[in-house]
Amino acid sequence: MKKFLSLLITLLFATSAFALDNPWDKKLPFKSAVINYKVSGTMKGQKDIYIKDYGKTTAEYSNTSMKMFGMTQPQKEIIITTPDWVHTIDLVENTGIKQTNPKKFMIQEFNNLSKSKKKKVLKNIEKLGTPNMEGTNENIQKNAAKILGYQCDKVSMTGTIAFMLSGTDLPLEIKTNSMGVKFNQVATSIKKESVSSSKFKLPSNIHFEHNKQADQMMQAQAKTMMEYLLEGRRMESSGAGSQMGTKTNDPNEQNQMTPDMMEQMKQMMKTFGNQSD
Repeated sequence: MKKFLSLLITLLFATSAFALDNPWDKKLPFKSAVINYKVSGTMKGQKDIYIKDYGKTTAEYSNTSMKMFGMTQPQKEIIITTPDWVHTIDLVENTGIKQTNPKKFMIQEFNNLSKSKKKKVLKNIEKLGTPNMEGTNENIQKNAAKILGYQCDKVSMTGTIAFMLSGTDLPLEIKTNSMGVKFNQVATSIKKESVSSSKFKLPSNIHFEHNKQADQMMQAQAKTMMEYLLEGRRMESSGAGSQMGTKTNDPNEQNQMTPDMMEQMKQMMKTFGNQSD
């Protein structure tokens, strides 16, 4: 899938078991802001996120490079997210891809539930954590750290630790160490200020290819995730050959990487301003 870690980030927050607010439709604590990040490790560079409408619309500008096999590969990328769409622009190749915002599918699935089923889903999220689009649950430690004066929840999964602005899907720090790739993205400043509309404007010279297959996969996965949450079951994704919903105890199998998982890692790196191919 195109945006493995991006999908992960959009679905990594818990909610109260008694509130009926949609857990996939949260507001940030500031209406508009600019957040600057430093990227270090195997990849180096800078990323800036521009926010408006309390986070319903964002624009991420990445300028990074990665050195592999003695070669340095630059990447300049923009990701513009609205309530309906995610547009990814590669400024090196001058290409673009658009797909439906995965939150939209989760918001729709939750809103379609009865009141009693909504309560059940919220209760199970509180107990199990929120599953991501790849079928795994994350461990969430609320208010685990403060970054730039903001409380953050610690979200852990295999090879990755993220510190999310508490109660939201906005990461202020991400640490990844997987398959020999070390990646650290940390916020260096948060400025609560108005943002020029030009930051959210799509380039007129870019043709956007609509990834309809990814939309269909995400919509189907959203339905499956909601079914699991209603049943109070964990969605497990282990090593090669295992099926979603089952977990192998073979540590060697758990450490194997399928071609699809390798591709997800590549896309994860690209999502946060890096790519490996």
